[in-house]
Amino acid sequence: MSNLQDILTNNPGDELSDEELLLYLEGKLSPEAQHALEAKLVDSAFMNDAVEGLEAFSSKQHLNDYVLQLNKQLHQQLHTRKQQKEKRKIKDLPWLMIYVVIVLLLCILGYVVIRMIRA
Repeated sequence: MSNLQDILTNNPGDELSDEELLLYLEGKLSPEAQHALEAKLVDSAFMNDAVEGLEAFSSKQHLNDYVLQLNKQLHQQLHTRKQQKEKRKIKDLPWLMIYVVIVLLLCILGYVVIRMIRA
């Protein structure tokens, strides 16, 4: 669940938080921190694409609202997929197995009867 709430970071090893990204976009980072963040961006194509996408937003103040909305939509989409996957499962699997065994036994019995008649 915590992974769903943090779409701005690719994996925990990158150590790049939402706050750092937002401060970078607003130009409020110190030169050293900005340089360190840009070095991380060079190493990660995902992070670089994320920053480019975030820079495309015209309203930086509403960026957090957009992130929350995306997280909500992502959570809803994943929940819907999970429900669909549950529906596709065979719920009466024990009965299905019993039916398969009965059909196989009837086939074997029919084969044996046919072999006895020919003999």
